[in-house]
Amino acid sequence: MCLADLFLRATSEKRYIYYSLRNHSLVPDADEIEAPRQGGQKLSNDHISKTKRVRAPKRIGAYFELGPTYSGGSHGLELENRNKLITPPRVLLGPGPGQKHGFPAFPEVPRFRPEKEAYDRPPKDLEEFNFYWIVSQRLRDVLERIDAAGVAFADCEVFHISGKLVEPKHYLCDVTREIDAIDEIASKVGYEVIEGEKYYTLAGDPEVSFKREVLGDAHIFRQKNMPGVFCDALMKQAIVDAGIKNPLHFRDVSIRR
Repeated sequence: MCLADLFLRATSEKRYIYYSLRNHSLVPDADEIEAPRQGGQKLSNDHISKTKRVRAPKRIGAYFELGPTYSGGSHGLELENRNKLITPPRVLLGPGPGQKHGFPAFPEVPRFRPEKEAYDRPPKDLEEFNFYWIVSQRLRDVLERIDAAGVAFADCEVFHISGKLVEPKHYLCDVTREIDAIDEIASKVGYEVIEGEKYYTLAGDPEVSFKREVLGDAHIFRQKNMPGVFCDALMKQAIVDAGIKNPLHFRDVSIRR
């Protein structure tokens, strides 16, 4: 794995916590302020205007980073037949040699069972395991209906802690469409230059805009050299309409206006 790939993998694993900080100006005490004079008389401090807090412009709600919530504890799922599916030197379930996205030809269906020590809850509609998502039937239905060309699925078996199969069925999922559509002029994102290429980060409070003429009919996609998966407002609404309403699945990364 090259240095650039390591950068993208590392940044995609980070979870950022944002703090809203009130700015306090260091000003002298009121008695030390030389107030303006009018007609030779010093004005009272009541005439000194107070600084008003300005509300930040709202995001336009055009693009969202889509992903698992990581709330409510861990699903505790482990790959039961990993020895058949992951061969050294690989240690994680992911694309095969020469693949950037998608699935290799698995010799058998991946089986996921929760470990008691790590288990907190059953799997939700959108989970993560190594480089893939595990998605519910209803989420798969939405993704295929809105933008089948941008995603791929593989069969798998997911079990409850009781040993019973999770129903409705869940699937492995990967977003396979990767394009270079970022509008660098309109966007506000950090980046690093590695081996002559820009690699973007979503750290902090990014504002991302994509060129619609490059996206075309894409409603779910990856941006080249940027961690994460993105969807537009149409895809988000379709997912919500299907009953998957947890707002933590959608991080609005749109520009502010």
